[in-house]
Amino acid sequence: MVFGRQNRIRRFGERVGFLGVTVFFLAAAQAALAQETLAGRVVSVTDGDTITVLGSANTQYTIRLAGIDAPEHNQAFGQRSKQNLSRLVFSQNVTLDCGKEESYGRLVCKVMVQGRDACLEQVREGMAWH
Repeated sequence: MVFGRQNRIRRFGERVGFLGVTVFFLAAAQAALAQETLAGRVVSVTDGDTITVLGSANTQYTIRLAGIDAPEHNQAFGQRSKQNLSRLVFSQNVTLDCGKEESYGRLVCKVMVQGRDACLEQVREGMAWH
């Protein structure tokens, strides 16, 4: 009887250890996903959902607009989508609320220009989809 009790206590300890490690990794993952806020001037518009921003100390950031997808330049409406985004943000000061980095080294950000969400404006004007 004592032997069975010791096994239950050991298994409980193993579960608590696993839970502790799990909580640690979840907290670390959440910290890695923390939002970063940047500001700068848009110096280039690549397509309807990608821009280049010149930040402080002349650092260039390639930005993918968060939550949207736009046609590629060689697809139908690709050039119109790029032109619309250029009209909204080119040579403008923007605030970037960035969450993650994509595989191509682009930051994924919500782009605010003159109090307007450029991502939402692209969708609202029919130049991208959510």
